[in-house]
Amino acid sequence: MDLMLECIDLKFQYRNKIVFAHISFQALPGRFCAILGRNGSGKTTLIHCLNHILNPLSGRILVQGRDMASFGRNDIARTISLLPQEQIDIFPYRVLDVVVMGRAPFLKMAARPGEKDYAIAEKALRQLNAQDLSLRNFNRISGGERQIVLLARCLAQAAPIMLLDEPTNHLDFNHQHHLLSSMGRLCREKGISVVAAMHDPNLAAMFADDVIMIKDGRVMAKGVKEKVMTEENISTLYDMDIRKVGRKAETFFSPRDIFLNCRL
Repeated sequence: MDLMLECIDLKFQYRNKIVFAHISFQALPGRFCAILGRNGSGKTTLIHCLNHILNPLSGRILVQGRDMASFGRNDIARTISLLPQEQIDIFPYRVLDVVVMGRAPFLKMAARPGEKDYAIAEKALRQLNAQDLSLRNFNRISGGERQIVLLARCLAQAAPIMLLDEPTNHLDFNHQHHLLSSMGRLCREKGISVVAAMHDPNLAAMFADDVIMIKDGRVMAKGVKEKVMTEENISTLYDMDIRKVGRKAETFFSPRDIFLNCRL
């Protein structure tokens, strides 16, 4: 299987503080790769390096076999889309107009999106069952709805690699599962390579195919979810005693003291 994205010995530091070093992993088409780690472990910084928002101090990032250092901004936008962690109010655009912004890398300078671009944007909303939001003001929909709309914008961008930065932050249970299940389904159907920084191991256990665990600026474990997500690894990653509960699809992870109290 061809590699979509490969990181080789990445290192990043702010001033004199090393955020991470020796980060190496591969992302494959049609697979959902979750990056797990505690707050401050460098997950968001790594996502921003993968999108060339930040430049690593050393190491290489290969995109479809090509060194990202040779990419222009438009090359990156046609190849990699980003669902950011933070949401901000923008000008009071319709949802459909926000989604069609994903077509910008394919437009000539000063050109306006055409019928084809709007058709692609409408299709992206339908794929996420969000077509009813199309004519609403983006600034007046809920946080969960905004995340779905921004995910639709990523789909309209039609990039083969999608980066998600803590995509379920501030979302309720329903929107968390709707967003991640939609992402997993589209990942498989479209062959997109998804790399997502996540903080909840249970969501990673439910939706990811592969997992990378980062601790103290290093890769602690990586590989297919079934082999990486063990009680021992998760306990070490989060510095707490974790108990694995259930089997296979019903598996989830809980602090051991909470589990024991629930069993009393």
